[in-house]
Amino acid sequence: MNTPKPATTIPTFSLARQVKNLRPQFTAALEKVIDSQSFIGGKFIETIEKQLADYLHVKHVISCNSGTDALMMALRVLDMPKDAIVLTTPFSFIASSSEIAALGAHPVFIDIEQDTYNIDPNILEAWLQSSAVMKNGTTFHRTTGFPIVGMLPVDIFGQCADYDALNRIAKKWNLWIVEDCAQSLGAQLNGKMAGTLGTIGITSFYPTKNLGAFGDGGCCMTDDDGLAEKLLTLRNHGRKQNYEYESLGINSRLDAFQAVILSEKLPLLDTWNEQRRTIAQWYYTGLSSVKHIHVPRLKIGTHVYHQYSLIVEHVGDQLMRAKLEEHLTQRGVQTRIFYPQTLPELSFLRTHPQLLTTCPVADFTVRNILSLPMWPELERNEVAYVIECVREFFELHASVYNQEKSCNAAAL
Repeated sequence: MNTPKPATTIPTFSLARQVKNLRPQFTAALEKVIDSQSFIGGKFIETIEKQLADYLHVKHVISCNSGTDALMMALRVLDMPKDAIVLTTPFSFIASSSEIAALGAHPVFIDIEQDTYNIDPNILEAWLQSSAVMKNGTTFHRTTGFPIVGMLPVDIFGQCADYDALNRIAKKWNLWIVEDCAQSLGAQLNGKMAGTLGTIGITSFYPTKNLGAFGDGGCCMTDDDGLAEKLLTLRNHGRKQNYEYESLGINSRLDAFQAVILSEKLPLLDTWNEQRRTIAQWYYTGLSSVKHIHVPRLKIGTHVYHQYSLIVEHVGDQLMRAKLEEHLTQRGVQTRIFYPQTLPELSFLRTHPQLLTTCPVADFTVRNILSLPMWPELERNEVAYVIECVREFFELHASVYNQEKSCNAAAL
């Protein structure tokens, strides 16, 4: 290998350099909160909500305790009836489906696109055409009679789902869209920002996100005044003002310490996302010609590369991903698997036997996907080292793939 091995392990994700570079700003911001003693609500929360609304060009940003709470809040204010059906992706973090089931509704899983890993609009529309019927403006499942009320796409790994197609389908079938942009904040599609492409958008400020706090946090985004009012009431114990309760609510608040960290970071988000795109281009240049892997490709809009994930071709029953993972670990490169299983594999998310679907692309993806290091402060020599390690692996295992090719040819 020509690139020297780094002195330390290259982690899949790290905040160390970011914190080192911005420590004075972070410390000063946190001290302002301490001095103000305004820890819950108040000016710091109002500031970040306005900053985000201006950045996203959306009317309302309603902050809350986490991305999971944001999902739950969005679903609750959309008033899902009993046994409602929500169409969603099988390839995501669990919260995108668990909150549907937790509210007594049914997640129906629609397979993903091979090239983006996002929900496939063509399969979604085909499922509706074969499984749904409209009566008096409401869509119902033909077999169970359950109402089909909406979609919950996830902008996985930093690229928006195809909302042109999804919104066209939603309009035809009278469905709402909750957009989960926890991994795509800062991405754009047709001049609109991720998080503003559906009825309600949600995001997470978990520390590993492109815009991450120093703890949990999240928010909902919408242009709908009525939904915004419901979200504000819901997050505050079901009240608009002190002791004036209107409905059952929850307590879900972004605290001021997280708010000021986000306020410091938000002006840098576009710069960090651009650096992620640069790193992705370095990976693409170094890896796109390597046989037996498939690298991420930009299909629509802009991409913010929350993760950089490869598909590693398997050989017969050998999952070469595991071998590549071990190879990289031995050479000081950390990797992650997002995600090790599809959501329909979880029995408690299979809520009704007549709503089960098949998702072969997602099934294939979880067996073969592997994420390489991706964070804005990665240096070019570190990325070059990762690339060389990956290329070395496939050079060492060329005979394995060639043998598989020969066996396949002989079988014809």
